[in-house]
Amino acid sequence: MMFIPMTVALLVQTINNVVDTMWVTGLGPDALAALGVTFPIFFILIAVGSGLGVGSSQAIARRIGAKDSAGADKAAVQGLAMIFVSGIAMTVTMSLVAPTLMGMIGGEGIETECLAYAMPIIIGSTILFLSSYFSSLLRSEGSAKRSMNIQILGAGVNIVLDPIFIFTFGWGIAGAAIATVVAMTIPVIISLYWFKIKKDTYLKLSFKGFRFDPVIIKDILKVGIPAFMEMVLVAVISMFMNIIIFGVGGTYAIAIYTSGWRIIEILMIPLMGISWAIVPVCAANYGADNYDGLKTAFYYSIKMMVVVMTAMTIVSYVFADTLCILFSYSESTEVLRSDMADMLRVMVLFLPFVAVGFIGSGFFQSLGLGMKSLVSTVIRNVMQIPICLYLATFGILSYLWWGIMVSEVVGSLIMGLWSMLILRELLKTRAVAKGRRV
Repeated sequence: MMFIPMTVALLVQTINNVVDTMWVTGLGPDALAALGVTFPIFFILIAVGSGLGVGSSQAIARRIGAKDSAGADKAAVQGLAMIFVSGIAMTVTMSLVAPTLMGMIGGEGIETECLAYAMPIIIGSTILFLSSYFSSLLRSEGSAKRSMNIQILGAGVNIVLDPIFIFTFGWGIAGAAIATVVAMTIPVIISLYWFKIKKDTYLKLSFKGFRFDPVIIKDILKVGIPAFMEMVLVAVISMFMNIIIFGVGGTYAIAIYTSGWRIIEILMIPLMGISWAIVPVCAANYGADNYDGLKTAFYYSIKMMVVVMTAMTIVSYVFADTLCILFSYSESTEVLRSDMADMLRVMVLFLPFVAVGFIGSGFFQSLGLGMKSLVSTVIRNVMQIPICLYLATFGILSYLWWGIMVSEVVGSLIMGLWSMLILRELLKTRAVAKGRRV
């Protein structure tokens, strides 16, 4: 019940990103490369909202599982206040560092295009944070369908506005960013209506007598900060990879990497959906002291996702050339298609293994073990850098794709096995407490 709406919402959001990229593709290779260069900055901003959302979600779900509705309400309000503070801080900080940062992360020669896309997103940071946070609140109380509906609506508005802002208004790549910010206000407005006017949600949001609660803030941040750092780490690694890839093949190579990875993101939608779904489900079972439910949710998710990802790997390997048409339809980008397909055929090999890693990450977060999730993500991502730096010395772009694939496989298996060991220890401890064997 949680997984399907989340996956549908993620699918629509990803289609939205794909449509963004497709429209920008019509502006030429420089604009397409600018999307890849600015992606880490956009991802860092998304990480703030998502990190606080995940941290609040597990804190709220555990209180709901323990039948503490007042505590759940208080946790939701504390998280919302932190969202506002973070939004202001990130807008100011990123506005100052973005111009300098662009040239450092592979944007040399296309700084104008990079800034044109980045600045509207940075200025609208608080809107992006709120949109992500309200979706997390709805999921934490079990309203996954509502979360799905507002995300679909926001993405739909963005898809409609993209060609209008980019071409009709002549705003170019900046139009894609402005459309994103405008569209994300829709979920925020609807969520506020549900929570504050219609008042038909389980969670009640009220700032009456509000004070920051150190205990709840710590509970949110012990998962929220590691979740944020995981996403920031992905963004930072992406910056380094842009530099390495640029060194091997220039802007052409970055355009291939950016477009090919967009397809990988589409294929990974079910993994993201299940990793989000098990956070409130496992957290509620954990809060209710239902360890059998915890175990069932964990292993069912792994079995289902390994089968689904294996099937997707086979299909995408066979039809790689067809999939790549999405980002190489214009005359100026058609030359990318063959190399993009070669990249895709290598990258999809890690999908069945990453399934174990994603579920392990969500499991750690549901238990409040955010640092374990972070450590596992560090292992999976950081090993890309030395491997790809070495492979870059050969000057062959395809070697980098193999380096990324191998590091994803090894890191994901480590995370999955570690989460299984933690679950076994929990079951063993619980069994001892109840005087029985596992």
